[in-house]
Amino acid sequence: MRIPALFRTSAFQLTLIYMVLFSASVLALFAFIYWSTVGYLERQTSATIEAEITGLAEQYERRRLQGLVEVVAERVRRDPEGRSVYLFADSNLRPLAGNLRDWPVAAPAAGGWVDFERATANGQRIPIRARVLRVGPELRLLVGRDIRELMQIRGVFRHALVLGASGTLALSLLGGLLMSLSARRRVSRINRTTRQIIAGDLSQRVPTTGSWDEHEELAINVNSMLDQIESLLGGIRHVGDSIAHDLRGPLTRLRNRLDGLAHAPAPDPQAIADCVELADGLLATFNALLRIARVESGAYRSAFAPVAIAEIVRDVCELYQAAAEEREVRLSCASASTRTIFGDRELIAQALTNLLDNALKFTPEQGRIDVTLVDTETGIELCVTDTGPGIPAADRERVLERFVRMDQARSLPGNGLGLALVKAIAEQHDGSIVLSDNTPAGLRVSLRLPAVA
Repeated sequence: MRIPALFRTSAFQLTLIYMVLFSASVLALFAFIYWSTVGYLERQTSATIEAEITGLAEQYERRRLQGLVEVVAERVRRDPEGRSVYLFADSNLRPLAGNLRDWPVAAPAAGGWVDFERATANGQRIPIRARVLRVGPELRLLVGRDIRELMQIRGVFRHALVLGASGTLALSLLGGLLMSLSARRRVSRINRTTRQIIAGDLSQRVPTTGSWDEHEELAINVNSMLDQIESLLGGIRHVGDSIAHDLRGPLTRLRNRLDGLAHAPAPDPQAIADCVELADGLLATFNALLRIARVESGAYRSAFAPVAIAEIVRDVCELYQAAAEEREVRLSCASASTRTIFGDRELIAQALTNLLDNALKFTPEQGRIDVTLVDTETGIELCVTDTGPGIPAADRERVLERFVRMDQARSLPGNGLGLALVKAIAEQHDGSIVLSDNTPAGLRVSLRLPAVA
């Protein structure tokens, strides 16, 4: 037989465990209270009987048989309600004195404790606890007490235990059902949403209630994950569209030129060189895409180590001095930092190389490019400034995306992936890239990275 889904929920099973533990705690509490009250009264009753029987035994030792009979008769006379029970009997258990007419059948003749019921004149049966003591070789002494109140208290405790345990189990079971229904209802909403997402509707989100419990936290995290997935898929679609748009032209030109070469009576070396140049550009674009993908995937993080970034700045600047002089652009580098970062030397050099490529590409002749490295409160800041046309403030976030090129760059070589790669490198180093205006004109690109020393 299959167990209903409600009873298979973890919330219901956990409730059952707590129900058992709580019931055991209730039983332990009742046992302690019972021992502290009813047990105390029982012990007090037994101690009273022990004291009386010890006193009567001492009376027998001093005054012998006649004196013991007189003492028992006196005590019976002082207790008209019969709360105490006395019976002095011979070896044949025939009564000699006391307020019992017959020796109780359950009472041991050799001595010890006994519980029995005493019949009254009106037919009522009274519970008695007594002890039997041998007095000499031929006599028996029974002393007992009426324990009706003790039995009533015991009954009250038993009744309370049954009601308390039943109520505890019932409430625990009801609470478990309610908790299971609530948990199952909220998890069902998550499952329903995920099924819709699996079917292809990425716009669905798990509904939230504002309760701020663990289910709410799970729903918020799932929604955040879905937002990120939708953003990533949107980025993939954008990249795909951009690739198709940006590479369609070069591929078409390459195809037409190859087709022309195929029908030409003799090979044209210049046409072949143009085809090779187009193929190299396409390969460079795909290599740049693969490099960005590798950086964003964190493939380089396993090789991260402390890096002296000042050395990287000096080496890259020396590499670009000749290119700057050829374009009649003044390139200066200044490093006021001796701190290190935790990262990859090759990636940092690649980021600076891309920034200098862009700066040289857009800085006119007699222009100026400055590379500075300074310490900040949180790390270091690597800045590349130029005196080119700059980038409007409204487009600065957009140019960090893949395949985005400004109008003034359409006639220049490139694929719109340089700044996207710099951004990916900065994020993998837990840093950021910021674009701002240079004074008096141009662009300022700041690469901000956390330092370790």
